[in-house]
Amino acid sequence: MRIESESFELERYRDFFLHSPEGIWCFYLDAPIATDLPPKVQVELLLTRARLAICNDAMAKMYGYCAASEMMGLSLSQLIPSDSPEDLDHLYRFVTSKYNMKDVESKELDRFGNSKYFLNSVVGVVKDGNLEHVWGSQRDITTLKQTQDHLRYSLFLQSQLTEISKSFITLPPKELDGAVRDSIEKTGRICNADRAYILEYSEANKYLSNTYEWSREGISSFAEYFQNIPVENIPSERFERIRTFGYVALNSREEIEGEDSFLREMILSRGIRSLLIIGLRYEGKEIGFFGMDMLTEDRVWTEEEISILGLIGDLILLAFDRKKKEGTLNAFYDRMHYDLELGRLTQRSLVDRTFPDSRFFRMETYFRPFEKVGGDVISTIQNRDGSVDILFADVSGHGISSAMVSGMVVISFKNSARIGLSPAQGLFRIVEDLKPLVLDHHISAVRVKYIPETKRFLYSYAGHPPIFLFRDGKRIELDGMNLPLLAFEGAQYYDQSIDLLHGDRVVFFSDGMYEIFDGQGNILDLPGLTSILEEYLDADTIEDYIDQVVSDLFSYSGGNFGDDIAFLVLDIY
Repeated sequence: MRIESESFELERYRDFFLHSPEGIWCFYLDAPIATDLPPKVQVELLLTRARLAICNDAMAKMYGYCAASEMMGLSLSQLIPSDSPEDLDHLYRFVTSKYNMKDVESKELDRFGNSKYFLNSVVGVVKDGNLEHVWGSQRDITTLKQTQDHLRYSLFLQSQLTEISKSFITLPPKELDGAVRDSIEKTGRICNADRAYILEYSEANKYLSNTYEWSREGISSFAEYFQNIPVENIPSERFERIRTFGYVALNSREEIEGEDSFLREMILSRGIRSLLIIGLRYEGKEIGFFGMDMLTEDRVWTEEEISILGLIGDLILLAFDRKKKEGTLNAFYDRMHYDLELGRLTQRSLVDRTFPDSRFFRMETYFRPFEKVGGDVISTIQNRDGSVDILFADVSGHGISSAMVSGMVVISFKNSARIGLSPAQGLFRIVEDLKPLVLDHHISAVRVKYIPETKRFLYSYAGHPPIFLFRDGKRIELDGMNLPLLAFEGAQYYDQSIDLLHGDRVVFFSDGMYEIFDGQGNILDLPGLTSILEEYLDADTIEDYIDQVVSDLFSYSGGNFGDDIAFLVLDIY
């Protein structure tokens, strides 16, 4: 009965051994290994002395064999790579854990040289201080390991793509070139290539040139070599292939040798053994190509690497587009800045800073545009008979268009002054001259003719703030308000006059001087400006008067103005 029982137990163990999904094995040692030897020596002896003596078919199939018998006698060194110290970590753990370990991961090779990953539980049989053989079981976790690695790689790739994308969006245009170079390097390193580069078409698509390049340490740059490549020398079917499939891959030197003679010579002369190139196309226009190559070995490019190149290529195209558009925008801004500067110079010519030198009167002005250029005009002309014509005007709006209209107003004013027109006639002339040309602006103005010998002051309003006459400390508002020029069809303008006296001060101002607000949002308004104008009448000079008035305006508004400020003071002697 005992013999039958033992036979039954052995049969059960045999069935378990043969049909277990786990690999079960035993390595015998050609010669026992002393357990008091240094761990490094023991590992080296295990690799050479341990030979597979027992295993089941499940284990054999994990290594690509059909049956256990095909593996018998293999040494441990034939199954475990030793290219790097990490490959032997589990053997060191086995030795240092007193020859007993559980669920320890190992990297090994199958019969075809493919990497395999196993989870091992191992126990060594030690007798008289010597390791004699090793029993173990293992589970194939290669698929799980590959899934984990792929997930880890996908997360890494996602982080890289996010970083590249973010840099292309947030960086200023002048730093985009650096971001493109950085993304090309990332691509090369992610795909473990020797070189990564961009070839761009010339303006007329007649040539291709290497504009960006990254090369791995120890790999020479080819950027200088790949310049002005004639497109007509490259077989058209290569371009068609890229247009159709999106890429071209040459995986070996042999495949490169099968290419057209021009391509073959260009590629092989640089020592390139394999390459992958995708097309760069944006909004229907072919920009160039994004590629990687290998010089150290042949390389079969995978679908994943093609996808990576395409994804990063799309991001680079967006960077190119942004750089181009912002470059165009900057050029527009530069042109606008030039136009504004031209407008500013024009504006300076519209606001007189020098005036006739006369023993009968003195004039000074102050002007501050709301924008770089404005629409205010202060223009004077002294006629041969000694009279002086003055135009104080404000064109609606701001910026270049207002300044250009202001220029036309000044031309019309000076032409009418030369032929002796009265103030009202001069305003009519401005309407006649500008009506066919100006559609979106109106002009508030006051036109004056002053005759120094008689001190006769003729004027005509066109929707402008009133002229103030200060005489003996009192304010006189010159009446005669009217409609702005070009605002209403058929508006009529009239001449009015007043005789000035020695010591009179005549003040012209734009509405921008009183339509200002303090920090609490309170408007200065015309009464407030009137008080300021009256307060400083006893200033020593006309310049001091202007300075003190303007200083009060700045104090009230905190320097924040919503319109042009124009100010003219005429003192009568």
